[in-house]
Amino acid sequence: MNEILNELNILFTKIQNNKKILKFTENTSFEELKKLCDASPQMVSIFEFENFSYSMVYANSSAYSFLGVTEEEINKLGFKYILKLIHPENISSIYLLIKFYNDSNNKNNTFSHTYYLKSKNGWEWTYASVKPAILNSDGGVKYLIGVGCSVDDLLKNKKQVSAFRKNINFLEDNTEKYLILSDREKEVLKLICEEYTSKEIALRLSISALTVDTHRKNLIDKLGVKSSIGLVKYAILFNLL
Repeated sequence: MNEILNELNILFTKIQNNKKILKFTENTSFEELKKLCDASPQMVSIFEFENFSYSMVYANSSAYSFLGVTEEEINKLGFKYILKLIHPENISSIYLLIKFYNDSNNKNNTFSHTYYLKSKNGWEWTYASVKPAILNSDGGVKYLIGVGCSVDDLLKNKKQVSAFRKNINFLEDNTEKYLILSDREKEVLKLICEEYTSKEIALRLSISALTVDTHRKNLIDKLGVKSSIGLVKYAILFNLL
Protein backbone atom coordinates (compact mmCIF):
# COMPACT_ATOMS: atom_id res chain seq x y z
CA MET A 1 0.00 0.00 0.00
CA ASN A 2 2.78 2.46 0.93
CA GLU A 3 4.52 1.75 -2.37
CA ILE A 4 1.35 2.61 -4.28
CA LEU A 5 0.90 5.80 -2.26
CA ASN A 6 4.50 6.82 -2.91
CA GLU A 7 3.96 6.27 -6.62
CA LEU A 8 0.77 8.30 -6.41
CA ASN A 9 2.65 11.13 -4.69
CA ILE A 10 5.34 11.12 -7.41
CA LEU A 11 2.66 11.03 -10.08
CA PHE A 12 0.78 13.92 -8.50
CA THR A 13 3.95 16.02 -8.61
CA LYS A 14 4.26 15.20 -12.30
CA ILE A 15 0.62 16.10 -12.90
CA GLN A 16 1.08 19.43 -11.12
CA ASN A 17 4.12 20.13 -13.30
CA ASN A 18 2.13 19.10 -16.35
CA LYS A 19 -0.55 21.63 -15.54
CA LYS A 20 2.02 24.41 -15.71
CA ILE A 21 2.09 23.65 -19.44
CA LEU A 22 -1.56 24.65 -19.59
CA LYS A 23 -0.77 28.23 -18.53
CA PHE A 24 -0.56 30.51 -21.55
CA THR A 25 -1.93 33.83 -22.76
CA GLU A 26 -5.40 34.09 -24.24
CA ASN A 27 -4.01 35.36 -27.56
CA THR A 28 -1.80 32.33 -28.18
CA SER A 29 -1.69 31.39 -31.87
CA PHE A 30 -1.83 27.87 -33.28
CA GLU A 31 1.85 28.05 -34.25
CA GLU A 32 2.74 29.13 -30.72
CA LEU A 33 0.78 26.19 -29.37
CA LYS A 34 2.81 23.86 -31.58
CA LYS A 35 6.03 25.35 -30.21
CA LEU A 36 4.70 24.86 -26.69
CA CYS A 37 4.04 21.21 -27.50
CA ASP A 38 7.47 20.65 -29.01
CA ALA A 39 9.28 22.29 -26.09
CA SER A 40 7.75 19.97 -23.51
CA PRO A 41 9.24 16.58 -22.51
CA GLN A 42 5.72 15.46 -21.50
CA MET A 43 3.07 14.06 -23.83
CA VAL A 44 1.33 17.17 -25.19
CA SER A 45 -1.32 17.31 -27.91
CA ILE A 46 -3.53 19.89 -29.63
CA PHE A 47 -7.19 19.11 -30.36
CA GLU A 48 -9.61 20.90 -32.65
CA PHE A 49 -12.98 21.08 -30.96
CA GLU A 50 -16.38 21.06 -32.66
CA ASN A 51 -19.84 20.98 -31.13
CA PHE A 52 -20.19 17.21 -31.15
CA SER A 53 -16.66 15.94 -31.75
CA TYR A 54 -12.97 16.78 -31.47
CA SER A 55 -9.86 15.70 -33.35
CA MET A 56 -6.17 15.54 -32.51
CA VAL A 57 -4.44 17.82 -34.99
CA TYR A 58 -0.93 17.98 -33.56
CA ALA A 59 1.24 16.33 -30.90
CA ASN A 60 4.86 16.39 -29.84
CA SER A 61 7.36 13.57 -30.28
CA SER A 62 6.71 12.19 -26.78
CA ALA A 63 3.01 11.77 -27.53
CA TYR A 64 3.56 10.29 -31.00
CA SER A 65 6.12 7.86 -29.56
CA PHE A 66 3.77 6.75 -26.78
CA LEU A 67 0.80 6.34 -29.12
CA GLY A 68 2.78 4.78 -31.98
CA VAL A 69 1.20 7.01 -34.65
CA THR A 70 2.23 9.83 -36.98
CA GLU A 71 0.76 13.28 -37.61
CA GLU A 72 -0.42 12.12 -41.03
CA GLU A 73 -2.37 9.23 -39.51
CA ILE A 74 -4.20 11.31 -36.91
CA ASN A 75 -5.06 14.04 -39.41
CA LYS A 76 -6.38 11.53 -41.90
CA LEU A 77 -8.71 9.86 -39.38
CA GLY A 78 -9.88 12.97 -37.50
CA PHE A 79 -12.55 12.16 -34.89
CA LYS A 80 -12.38 8.51 -35.94
CA TYR A 81 -8.89 8.37 -34.45
CA ILE A 82 -10.24 9.54 -31.07
CA LEU A 83 -12.86 6.79 -31.23
CA LYS A 84 -10.10 4.31 -32.11
CA LEU A 85 -7.76 5.66 -29.42
CA ILE A 86 -10.14 5.25 -26.46
CA HIS A 87 -11.08 1.74 -25.31
CA PRO A 88 -14.79 0.91 -25.93
CA GLU A 89 -15.39 0.47 -22.18
CA ASN A 90 -14.02 3.98 -21.60
CA ILE A 91 -15.75 5.63 -24.56
CA SER A 92 -18.04 7.70 -22.32
CA SER A 93 -15.02 9.85 -21.40
CA ILE A 94 -15.08 11.30 -24.93
CA TYR A 95 -18.63 12.53 -24.54
CA LEU A 96 -17.99 13.85 -21.04
CA LEU A 97 -15.33 16.15 -22.51
CA ILE A 98 -17.59 17.24 -25.37
CA LYS A 99 -20.43 18.00 -22.95
CA PHE A 100 -18.04 19.87 -20.64
CA TYR A 101 -16.79 22.23 -23.36
CA ASN A 102 -20.19 22.76 -24.91
CA ASP A 103 -20.99 24.57 -21.68
CA SER A 104 -19.82 28.16 -22.19
CA ASN A 105 -19.10 28.44 -18.46
CA ASN A 106 -16.17 26.02 -18.93
CA LYS A 107 -14.32 27.82 -21.71
CA ASN A 108 -11.55 28.79 -19.26
CA ASN A 109 -11.61 25.59 -17.22
CA THR A 110 -9.42 22.49 -17.25
CA PHE A 111 -10.92 19.03 -17.82
CA SER A 112 -9.00 16.14 -16.25
CA HIS A 113 -9.80 12.46 -16.64
CA THR A 114 -8.37 8.95 -16.53
CA TYR A 115 -8.35 7.30 -19.97
CA TYR A 116 -7.75 3.76 -21.19
CA LEU A 117 -5.79 4.46 -24.40
CA LYS A 118 -4.37 2.37 -27.19
CA SER A 119 -0.61 2.95 -27.08
CA LYS A 120 2.10 1.37 -29.21
CA ASN A 121 2.47 -1.24 -26.43
CA GLY A 122 -1.24 -2.02 -26.13
CA TRP A 123 -3.98 -0.61 -23.89
CA GLU A 124 -2.67 1.63 -21.10
CA TRP A 125 -4.23 3.80 -18.41
CA THR A 126 -3.26 7.46 -18.69
CA TYR A 127 -4.17 10.58 -16.76
CA ALA A 128 -4.66 13.69 -18.89
CA SER A 129 -5.72 17.31 -18.50
CA VAL A 130 -6.94 19.54 -21.33
CA LYS A 131 -7.76 23.23 -21.49
CA PRO A 132 -9.08 25.60 -24.17
CA ALA A 133 -6.24 27.48 -25.84
CA ILE A 134 -7.91 29.33 -28.72
CA LEU A 135 -11.55 30.42 -28.94
CA ASN A 136 -13.78 31.04 -31.97
CA SER A 137 -15.02 34.54 -32.80
CA ASP A 138 -18.31 33.64 -31.06
CA GLY A 139 -16.49 32.70 -27.86
CA GLY A 140 -16.77 28.95 -28.31
CA VAL A 141 -13.81 26.59 -27.98
CA LYS A 142 -11.74 26.13 -31.15
CA TYR A 143 -8.52 24.45 -29.97
CA LEU A 144 -7.70 22.54 -26.81
CA ILE A 145 -4.24 21.69 -25.54
CA GLY A 146 -3.78 18.55 -23.49
CA VAL A 147 -0.98 17.01 -21.45
CA GLY A 148 -0.88 13.49 -20.05
CA CYS A 149 1.18 10.78 -18.44
CA SER A 150 0.87 7.01 -18.14
CA VAL A 151 -0.50 5.66 -14.85
CA ASP A 152 -0.71 2.08 -16.07
CA ASP A 153 1.66 0.73 -13.42
CA LEU A 154 -0.72 1.94 -10.72
CA LEU A 155 -3.97 0.71 -12.21
CA LYS A 156 -4.24 -3.03 -12.62
CA ASN A 157 -7.95 -3.50 -11.94
CA LYS A 158 -11.20 -1.55 -11.70
CA LYS A 159 -10.93 -1.23 -7.92
CA GLN A 160 -7.54 0.46 -8.24
CA VAL A 161 -8.87 2.72 -11.02
CA SER A 162 -11.70 3.86 -8.76
CA ALA A 163 -9.35 4.42 -5.82
CA PHE A 164 -6.91 6.34 -8.01
CA ARG A 165 -9.58 8.67 -9.33
CA LYS A 166 -10.83 9.33 -5.82
CA ASN A 167 -7.35 9.95 -4.42
CA ILE A 168 -6.08 12.10 -7.27
CA ASN A 169 -9.21 14.25 -7.09
CA PHE A 170 -8.64 14.67 -3.35
CA LEU A 171 -5.02 15.68 -3.93
CA GLU A 172 -5.92 18.20 -6.62
CA ASP A 173 -8.75 19.70 -4.57
CA ASN A 174 -6.78 19.96 -1.33
CA THR A 175 -3.16 20.70 -2.24
CA GLU A 176 -3.52 24.43 -1.60
CA LYS A 177 -4.93 23.75 1.87
CA TYR A 178 -2.03 21.45 2.69
CA LEU A 179 0.60 23.87 1.39
CA ILE A 180 -0.48 26.63 3.79
CA LEU A 181 0.37 24.44 6.81
CA SER A 182 3.52 25.38 8.71
CA ASP A 183 6.29 22.82 9.22
CA ARG A 184 5.29 22.57 12.88
CA GLU A 185 1.66 21.90 11.93
CA LYS A 186 2.79 19.13 9.59
CA GLU A 187 4.83 17.61 12.43
CA VAL A 188 1.80 17.69 14.71
CA LEU A 189 -0.42 16.29 11.94
CA LYS A 190 1.95 13.35 11.46
CA LEU A 191 2.08 12.56 15.18
CA ILE A 192 -1.69 12.87 15.62
CA CYS A 193 -2.16 10.33 12.83
CA GLU A 194 0.38 8.04 14.48
CA GLU A 195 -2.00 8.05 17.50
CA TYR A 196 0.14 10.02 19.93
CA THR A 197 -1.78 11.90 22.62
CA SER A 198 -1.46 15.66 23.07
CA LYS A 199 0.74 15.09 26.11
CA GLU A 200 3.02 12.68 24.19
CA ILE A 201 3.29 15.07 21.22
CA ALA A 202 4.13 17.90 23.62
CA LEU A 203 7.00 15.89 25.10
CA ARG A 204 8.37 14.90 21.68
CA LEU A 205 8.27 18.46 20.32
CA SER A 206 9.16 20.26 23.56
CA ILE A 207 5.99 22.31 23.55
CA SER A 208 3.00 22.46 25.89
CA ALA A 209 -0.03 20.21 25.57
CA LEU A 210 -2.14 23.36 25.23
CA THR A 211 -0.05 24.40 22.20
CA VAL A 212 -0.58 20.93 20.70
CA ASP A 213 -4.34 21.31 21.15
CA THR A 214 -4.16 24.72 19.48
CA HIS A 215 -2.30 23.17 16.52
CA ARG A 216 -4.91 20.40 16.37
CA LYS A 217 -7.73 22.94 16.21
CA ASN A 218 -5.91 24.99 13.56
CA LEU A 219 -5.32 21.87 11.47
CA ILE A 220 -9.00 20.95 11.59
CA ASP A 221 -9.98 24.52 10.63
CA LYS A 222 -7.39 24.94 7.86
CA LEU A 223 -8.02 21.54 6.26
CA GLY A 224 -11.79 21.76 6.60
CA VAL A 225 -12.29 18.43 8.35
CA LYS A 226 -14.72 17.64 11.17
CA SER A 227 -12.37 15.90 13.60
CA SER A 228 -8.90 14.43 14.04
CA ILE A 229 -10.11 11.36 12.12
CA GLY A 230 -10.44 13.52 9.02
CA LEU A 231 -6.77 14.46 9.26
CA VAL A 232 -5.60 10.91 8.53
CA LYS A 233 -6.32 11.04 4.79
CA TYR A 234 -4.18 14.16 4.44
CA ALA A 235 -1.29 12.48 6.25
CA ILE A 236 -1.52 9.37 4.06
CA LEU A 237 -1.97 11.00 0.66
CA PHE A 238 0.55 13.76 1.29
CA ASN A 239 3.10 11.13 2.29
CA LEU A 240 3.54 12.02 5.96
CA LEU A 241 3.06 8.43 7.11
